[in-house]
Amino acid sequence: MTETNILEQFNQMQQMGALDNLSSLKKENIELEKIVADASALIGHSTVDGMREFMISRILDHFIPQYLTFIIEPPRGNHLRQYTYCNLKEIDETMPEKYYLILKEHLAEKKGAVSFTDIEKEMGCSIFCQDFRKFQPDLIYPMHGIGGVYGIVVLGKKFTSDNYNKLEKMYMEKMIRFLSVSIQNSLHHESSITDPKTGLFNYYYFISRVNQEIAHTRRRGPHSGVMIIDVDHFKKFNDTYGHVAGDEALLKLSKELKKCTREEDCVARFGGEEFSILIVDCSPDPLIAVAERIRTATEKMIINFESQKLKITVSIGARIIDSSLAPDATAVKLLEDADKALYEAKNGGRNRARLYASGFLERATFSRNDLLTVEGSQRLAQ
Repeated sequence: MTETNILEQFNQMQQMGALDNLSSLKKENIELEKIVADASALIGHSTVDGMREFMISRILDHFIPQYLTFIIEPPRGNHLRQYTYCNLKEIDETMPEKYYLILKEHLAEKKGAVSFTDIEKEMGCSIFCQDFRKFQPDLIYPMHGIGGVYGIVVLGKKFTSDNYNKLEKMYMEKMIRFLSVSIQNSLHHESSITDPKTGLFNYYYFISRVNQEIAHTRRRGPHSGVMIIDVDHFKKFNDTYGHVAGDEALLKLSKELKKCTREEDCVARFGGEEFSILIVDCSPDPLIAVAERIRTATEKMIINFESQKLKITVSIGARIIDSSLAPDATAVKLLEDADKALYEAKNGGRNRARLYASGFLERATFSRNDLLTVEGSQRLAQ
């Protein structure tokens, strides 16, 4: 075939639009390869937080929505989880839950994205008020799992003000399908190891983690620590303000405990008004500092309940995990030691903490009047 014939065929294909189709197919194939790679990386994350952070990082490579909201309904518990981003930066704003219930029902039979414009045409404009419209909704994605829709993703208009193109829509739709399956699997595992009221880890998972940390410390060191935290006069608080107020106090305290610790630490609800924390890679002085941070943060905490501003305090007992542990030491034994220190904190006036130490080690104590004092004593070990 001569160069002239080749050129003629090329011109004919160009006039027929075949080259445009070929170029479009190539772009779609490249995008599908990205989706496969990203989906493989996504399912490697085991937590909901890890998954959504990964999604944000990947979306950033494609476009920037003015708003993006993930609304997730856990398998147990009454509270929806909402994560909202403005220009892909997380913000502390949530949509009213009534809109989730409306959209969940409307999207029950939908498999892919639905434009907010189409939803308004079908349901009417009066349903969605400014408290929803301020998030600039453009596309709504249902999150399907076992049992139906358990969440939605609200994608706001693009930062550049133009419409989402075909490849961008394809990327989001495919990735949200993978995300939906991965998050539900994570939520079901999470529900088996967490307390339904507070969302913190439960007693059994905590005991398992501490036993693992004991084995790790014996092999490699260094120190770690455990704490037991008890709300002071909690029965009196419940009798005075009611159990609903008590639940609000426990929820508020749970969030404060998470703020005062690191991602690698383990915060658990031990039972009732008692909480426990494993602080990894922590020697005595930092353990004392964390306990004091928790105590002072709780003391400053305001619980807003029925136009009242309520307050609580906590007492803390702590115990170091180090390589000198007895061969038969277990998580239960260490928590018994921490509980002895907790008793000393309560016996000393409450709203303070005590660090258990055995043998001839010094015992560090601190209260709200003394940020840090060191006392030589063996009383707790006897």
